[in-house]
Amino acid sequence: MSDERLEAGAFKRGPGGRPTREEAERRHRALLATTFRLFRELGWDASIDEISRQSGVAKTFIYARYADKTALFVAAIERSMADAVGTLTLDEPLPENVEEGLVAFGKRLLDLTLHPDALAFRRRFFAEAHRFPELAKAFFDRNQLVTLIIRMLSTYADRGAIRLGDARMTAEHYAILVIGIPRNLAMLVGREPPTEEERRLRAAMTLFLDGCRVRDDDHERSSR
Repeated sequence: MSDERLEAGAFKRGPGGRPTREEAERRHRALLATTFRLFRELGWDASIDEISRQSGVAKTFIYARYADKTALFVAAIERSMADAVGTLTLDEPLPENVEEGLVAFGKRLLDLTLHPDALAFRRRFFAEAHRFPELAKAFFDRNQLVTLIIRMLSTYADRGAIRLGDARMTAEHYAILVIGIPRNLAMLVGREPPTEEERRLRAAMTLFLDGCRVRDDDHERSSR
């Protein structure tokens, strides 16, 4: 998400000199984008004064919407995550073959989470998390990526291909199997070659499906 820097003179104003609704939203987008970028670069040390200066948004505008810096950081991270997760939409039908569907989604998930900006944010977030536990807890409690994975897995559960059980825990296990080692490697030594990355992904999905795939004897037991 880019952080368009807005000059105060360019703001559109409505009757009484107040910003129009569209202009207020434009300022808000600029504010959240700049906040996220500065958090990635400076962490908790990014000040409201610097955020205001670089976004071109007045502090009165900021404090009218957010009680404190933690609330602003949470909103900025959630907006950025929502924009990123939006690239993984499930608008097209998932493949009928559950293994191919999980692998295809996993490849898209790796491209998202192993992007250099995503890795830079993760490094900063974990380095700073002990300083603001409320922000860290909000990040994990409202993980939009897990919500999308639940939707994807639910599709295959509805088709009778997998047992979902505890949906959130199953989605978290899927994410760990897909992302865990590749992301650690990418953060330490760089992303693996595509052939090795796919080999690792397919092995992970075999392991995942061994735990939740619906088998013929499951149908037999359920029909008794």
